[in-house]
Amino acid sequence: MQTHDIIEHARAQIANYKGAKTADEILKFLNEKNNDEIVCIACSGGSDSVFLVKYVLEKFPSLKDRLVILHFNHNLRGHDSDGDEQFVKVLAKDWDVAFFSEKLANRPGNVSEDRLRHLRNEFFERALVKFNSRVLVLGHQKNDIAETLLMRIIRASDTAGLSSPRAITIFQKKYLKLRPLLDFTKQEVEAFLRNSKIAWREDKSNFENVFFRNKIRNIVLPKIQAIASNFDAIKNLARAKQNVEEADDAINYFAEKYLAGRNLKGKLVISDLKELPIAVLKKIFAEFLVANGFDVRRSYIQIFLDKMRLGQTTVLSVGKRNFIQFDSNSFCVTTKKQNDRWIVENLKIGQNRLPNGKILKIQNVKISNDIWENLRKVDRSKQCYAVAETISKISVKTYSSHFKYVPFGHTSERKLGDLLTTKTIPKEDKRLLPVIFVDDRVCWVPHLSVSDYFKIKTKNDKALLLTYE
Repeated sequence: MQTHDIIEHARAQIANYKGAKTADEILKFLNEKNNDEIVCIACSGGSDSVFLVKYVLEKFPSLKDRLVILHFNHNLRGHDSDGDEQFVKVLAKDWDVAFFSEKLANRPGNVSEDRLRHLRNEFFERALVKFNSRVLVLGHQKNDIAETLLMRIIRASDTAGLSSPRAITIFQKKYLKLRPLLDFTKQEVEAFLRNSKIAWREDKSNFENVFFRNKIRNIVLPKIQAIASNFDAIKNLARAKQNVEEADDAINYFAEKYLAGRNLKGKLVISDLKELPIAVLKKIFAEFLVANGFDVRRSYIQIFLDKMRLGQTTVLSVGKRNFIQFDSNSFCVTTKKQNDRWIVENLKIGQNRLPNGKILKIQNVKISNDIWENLRKVDRSKQCYAVAETISKISVKTYSSHFKYVPFGHTSERKLGDLLTTKTIPKEDKRLLPVIFVDDRVCWVPHLSVSDYFKIKTKNDKALLLTYE
């Protein structure tokens, strides 16, 4: 049987909305077919993964000769980490299953959940390539669902994030991750192992509340279970995750239906998009970014949605001198050359469209008590009050780090580049910032304070209000 057939079978099972059972169906499919497809199974030595190996061996016995147990030694706990590796190696020998492991040579400098997960996934991919396998079986269970859902709610994840972990994941279009234990709780797993007199390893770091997941597992979930004692919190969180998964599948279905047969490279016509639900639009925009090789950032997608809702045009930097230009009908990918610069002379009172797609609104305002109260509260990234007693010309130039001005409250000039180093602004976004000149002096740059030369004093009775959006 070809790997393509396995993937297509997986796609068919996913389309049936069968939840956790679908992983078993894929394993059954492999178990019953006469083929030589290698199946890799991750085992840390903990209760979940030891139970997983036993579960697969007993339920799908024909897979035994094609199983490879994978173990990654993170090398974080010295002898304990080596003990885990040795334990899994002996387990594989006792159960007559092939074994493959790697030990991280040096402890990573940045020990974080994301970093460790990244290192572990890299190992799994190397192993899949080594054994010419397309199937990796993982031991996530129902408690993992509850923990992950709470973590991702706190992080404001979208439906794709909230519906993880899924029973089947197709990644890189050629591999399968299967999670057949999502119907089991941690308590059921450990009860089975104890009754069967099967040992496992306890990772002591799981009880240390350093990582976010450990805090959720050891502090938050027990409190939720205690407070909601009339409910089965683990079961209900897993059910909530299933509801979100079904909603995410629906979003993907309608997005894929819209995108079918469309070429997203370079341009996305949106004239018929505006009536679609927001969740579907977000998915379509994300696919557009992926198709053009850009990072999928929620901030990008939200900007698109906001501009579409307001009927505004804009140019958004997406890195490496690439920009997405948005108008009322389409998104187009454009490239700016390094020496592309612009200047707009003699701006008028009112709204002024800038070459970067943004609007600079200039207003004459009378200084009042409300304005004095607002001076310290103004959002410097968007607004600035400047003295407007004797102004003959307002112009805007492309941002340059070498431009100088005297910041509010200072007595000497500073380079704009030095002043913006403390601001969390992506490099490419800085290049789009306008520098507003009044009578050939730098007055203001979004994110910075007004020039000291243009600060409002008590003797002034009128001001310029500059709004950048």
